[in-house]
Amino acid sequence: MASETILNIIGGKHISESQMEDLPEYLIRPEITDAERAAFLSALHVRGEDINEISGFSKGLRRLASVGEYPECTDIVGTGGDMKGTINVSTAASILCSSLGITIGKHGNGNITGKSGGADFMERAGYAFNRSEDQIRKELESKKFAFLLASYYNDAFRKFSPVRKKLGHRTIFNLMGPLTNPLYPEKMVIGCTNTETMEIFSKVIRMQKRKGVVLMGNDGMDEISYSGKSTLSFVGSNISTKEIEAEVITGMRINEEDVTGQTKDEIFMKTINGLSGKNESASRFIAINAAPCLLINGVSHTLDEAYKIAYKSIKNGNGMNKLDEITGGKTREVVSSVF
Repeated sequence: MASETILNIIGGKHISESQMEDLPEYLIRPEITDAERAAFLSALHVRGEDINEISGFSKGLRRLASVGEYPECTDIVGTGGDMKGTINVSTAASILCSSLGITIGKHGNGNITGKSGGADFMERAGYAFNRSEDQIRKELESKKFAFLLASYYNDAFRKFSPVRKKLGHRTIFNLMGPLTNPLYPEKMVIGCTNTETMEIFSKVIRMQKRKGVVLMGNDGMDEISYSGKSTLSFVGSNISTKEIEAEVITGMRINEEDVTGQTKDEIFMKTINGLSGKNESASRFIAINAAPCLLINGVSHTLDEAYKIAYKSIKNGNGMNKLDEITGGKTREVVSSVF
């Protein structure tokens, strides 16, 4: 029984993939309290999740989604939890890649452990999340972009959201975002904060016969770091790793104060200014984090080339034009009327 499985987890035992797959449906039942959900999440957090448990829980969550698969797309997503207060770089990189013709099915949420999540940015930019499955598919085809709010299209994310916010620490749900995109994208760029998680995602992607890049800043960022080195894991039929340094590729130092913020407003505007080319450090930060997506989609052959293409696209105004197209012209209205 699922209740016994949870007790085993709280007791420190590891469980099978199939046992874990049954838990999401059980845990969202109305009779299950937030205290019980918190105990489950905290026990996993303390003990640590193995690859079978992660795979099983992701399968169980995907079964509960209200949107079907659209694998001919790419997702760029971070696990969160690095507490760095950076701009919404994976969301901005997604928009930028979409402007270059790559179909992006972005899976995201609001802030849980950070100051501003991808959904916070998109909502502030004027994007409406309440889209039907038919609307999502049409926009993926016509605009090459759709943002799927995890809690809107999956009841489990909605049920767990209050508990996650109260706990404040990373949980298995930070690992679930990239793996539970209802569209089940065939290509993925996943940012994480440590080598253990990077290895887990790399193995899961390969196991599921998908293609991707799993990356981390060596300073603990869940994206290509703006300072110091980052490690990238390229996943196909095999897994290979490479270490890079942003400054070597961008040709200049990215200033921390230009790519971090203390409030949602500050992070929003710095992201906008980066996407529009008005904040040089933010523009380069976004471009280098868009580069892996361009690489796995065949737009470029090297990261250096991919970065140059992405940066040029920002400077040509493509990033902001795409965001305005995605929001139906609302972003420019928001920026001009409020800020």
